[in-house]
Amino acid sequence: MNFRDGMKRVSYRVFDEEISHGEIVRFITEKGLEKTPAVLNVEGKNVATNFIATRELLCKYLNIPVSELARYLSKIEMSGKVVEKKTDYHELESLKDLPVPRYFEGDAGRYITAGIIVTGNGNDYRSYNASFHRMLILDRRRMAVRLVPPRHTYLRWKSAVEEDGELEIAVSISPHPLFMLASATRVDEGMEYGYAASLMGRLEVSDVDGILVPDSEIVIRGRITSEMVDEGPFIDITGTYDRVRKAPVIEVDAIYAKEDFYFYSITPAGYEHQILMGIPHEPEIYRAVARVCRVRNVVMTAGGRHYLHAVIQIEKVTDGDGKNAILAAFSAHPSLKHVVVVDDDIDVYSMEDVEYAIATRFQADRDLLLVTNARGSSLDPSARDNITAKMGIDATFKGGREKYMRIY
Repeated sequence: MNFRDGMKRVSYRVFDEEISHGEIVRFITEKGLEKTPAVLNVEGKNVATNFIATRELLCKYLNIPVSELARYLSKIEMSGKVVEKKTDYHELESLKDLPVPRYFEGDAGRYITAGIIVTGNGNDYRSYNASFHRMLILDRRRMAVRLVPPRHTYLRWKSAVEEDGELEIAVSISPHPLFMLASATRVDEGMEYGYAASLMGRLEVSDVDGILVPDSEIVIRGRITSEMVDEGPFIDITGTYDRVRKAPVIEVDAIYAKEDFYFYSITPAGYEHQILMGIPHEPEIYRAVARVCRVRNVVMTAGGRHYLHAVIQIEKVTDGDGKNAILAAFSAHPSLKHVVVVDDDIDVYSMEDVEYAIATRFQADRDLLLVTNARGSSLDPSARDNITAKMGIDATFKGGREKYMRIY
């Protein structure tokens, strides 16, 4: 399956009005498309966006109810079928042939936000790694790439540079949406292809100059070198600017694209960015909480940018279950800042219902769990050197359940 197959699973809008590469955010905002899959006409080329902007869209690709998402993903195996196929591409001359956006005026330049860097070689797909990295266009054949230590791509690049070499890579743009989900999920090294194949039923890959790449609209082949340049500023998930850092340079060797290709764009800090960063943590939290109590659901919430806040629904057996669930959640997702645990009669998708649980089943002097001086997220502007305080709210019933039963 590829991106065009994924497009058939959801409804989307197509706009013929031509806009420039610097007008994408304005156009999306003015048209109210923040959660709507759309194909935009950017300087005469197709730019696709928001095909994974809600959990409802994600569940359409998986063909499951929304309420089952965390539980379903928690049980996915890492051993799906990977098959090779031929994909027809033509070669582009330079990065300027791609409709790469400049999202906000204060950005360092034009950024590829939906580029998935693939590393590995040969036919053993278990040697492959795939993950999202933002890439700043420097010129016709060079990009600066944000690598985050100690994640897998960074470690592979660091090892290559220490051996006086460069890291051979392929950049996949616009694969199937479920491959995007797999690439956004932190799994053990070498497991991304097997995980993606399990999500999709099977994963089709093509040999692109020696690297097996998922069927994509665009593939960039190149090398991450030891050359370092400034990267940033750029908007991150909280909607605030990430600082300028030194980042390695990608030297581009070839750019391949399908006829009438779709270039994928993820709006920085938009709903799609949040969904891809946050949803993959729900099954991690689900599995961790399941080891200490009966978990029913886990939801990363919109107010926490689908990354910093979670609501956990449990079937409570003892009064200690709520606090155990809190501790398990913080362990499973170290960037988690605030978590609320509720009973199984509370609608975890309704913040009104969650707030009701806090109002009627929580007392701050006995049900609040506070963790100080803990490592948090570098994306939280209120943290100091990534050190934060974490808060867990046990908003479950205490003692007999009868007095908490709602009549209206």
